[in-house]
Formats: sequence, structure tokens, C-alpha cells
Amino acid sequence: MPTATIGSTTIHYQQQGTGRAVVFLHGYPLDSRIWDQQVKGLSAVARVIAPDLPGFGKSLPPVRFTVESMADTVHDLLVGIGALPCVLGGLSMGGYIALAFARKYRKDMAGLMLIDTRADADSDQARVARNKSIELVRSAGAEAIADQMLPKLLGDATRSKRPDIVNRLNDILSECHPLTIEYALGALRDRLDQTLFLPNIDVPTLVVVGQHDAITPPAVAQGMRDAIPGAILAVIAGAGHMPPMEQPALFNEAVAGFLRTVQAK
Repeated sequence: MPTATIGSTTIHYQQQGTGRAVVFLHGYPLDSRIWDQQVKGLSAVARVIAPDLPGFGKSLPPVRFTVESMADTVHDLLVGIGALPCVLGGLSMGGYIALAFARKYRKDMAGLMLIDTRADADSDQARVARNKSIELVRSAGAEAIADQMLPKLLGDATRSKRPDIVNRLNDILSECHPLTIEYALGALRDRLDQTLFLPNIDVPTLVVVGQHDAITPPAVAQGMRDAIPGAILAVIAGAGHMPPMEQPALFNEAVAGFLRTVQAK
């Protein structure tokens, strides 16, 4: 994996292909490996970039961050590697970062993809759950978080029929540094509500959601699509919260179609 130094942090990232930069940001507590099938499958139509966000994957050591500061770091990375303007996509936590990026760096964007994510802040109940998860990772480590999260991330069909994906995702979850998990939970708990920003988004936008996503259901994606002028909604059949891994062919087809509309503008 190539690397880039941003301040005191070394960021590792995957990159393949040429042309328009299409950047994928992973969720919590994951890393760029969730995008393996996109880096390979979309490289014929774009320059595909998938970073390990600071503290995740190979971009160690853990660092404290907020959603806003992570958007700044992603921008610094893309400036450094000459990948602007870009089409920026983010899954779950990555979607929160992508929204913050769109709010702060509109001139550096050609398009936006919001993937199995939401715009609103945590509810009081969700904040309590984040704090309990912080206690859990402190006492029992990343494996306990993986055990807690894995059933929620994948659709029933994936869990029952695709042990390769289940095992791959479990490995990624379990390998996340416990301190990074703690910092991420705090950042997610304290993130800004970005709902009021949605009507101001004026770049081509694709909203993607897994048909069986239990964390950010299709109704949430529909609400974002309705709030963003001209946005397109793609519901990925047979997927839960992780369409890029569960249904990569369908996911890539939706993204490739969206990229054609961006290039036509």
C-alpha cells in the first residue's frame, strides 16, 4: 500500500486505475479492506482510492479525532496525492466524514456518495450505548466489539450462506486497535447533526443502502435522498449494512452508473 504523511500521521491507502479520483471512506471500526472489490472492480473507469483513516488498519498509531478533524485529514491527504476534485463516498462513519467534507470543501468535490449512513446526530439513547461500548472495549478489547457488531452489519443471507465474508469482516473488526475504537466511539457520539445541511448540497449525489440494513434502514436513505436536491437512491438487494462486501457486483454497477452521470456534467 502507498503511504502519505499528513502532519505526524502516516496514512496508508489503496489506489488503482486512472482518471477521475473516486475516494471511498470506510466505517467504524473497519479499514480500507472493505473496499477491495471496489478498488479492483471500478479501476477500469476511475482512479479509485481507499485510505485507512488515521488510527485504523495500517494507519497507526491511534489518534484522537472528531468527524470534523477527520474530514480535514482526508482533504490534506487528497491535496498531497493530487486527487482533487474528487467524487467522495463514505460508508456509515465514512458517510459522516464525507458530509463534513462536503460542507467544508465544496469546491474540491465533483460528486458525493452517502452509503449506509445518516445525517442526524446520535440520540440520547445512542450516546448511552456509545458510552457502554467504550466501557466494553476498555475491559474486553476489540474482539468483544466484533462479537457485538458483526450480527448487525450483515444481512441474514450473508451470515447464513457466505462464511467467507463473515470471517473476513470479523477479522477486520477484531484487528482494530482498542484505543482507536474508543476514540471513534467518542467521535461518533459527539458528532454534529448535519440534517440541515442536506438541502444545500449542490453536487451530484448518490445515496446507497442495503435492502436489509438494520443500522441505517432504507427509510433513512430515502429521507436523505428526498432532502438533497437531485439525489439518486440505490437500494442494493440482498445486502445489510455492508453492500460493498455483500453484493459488490450490484454495488459497483450502481456506482459506475452514477459516475457516468458525473462525467456527463
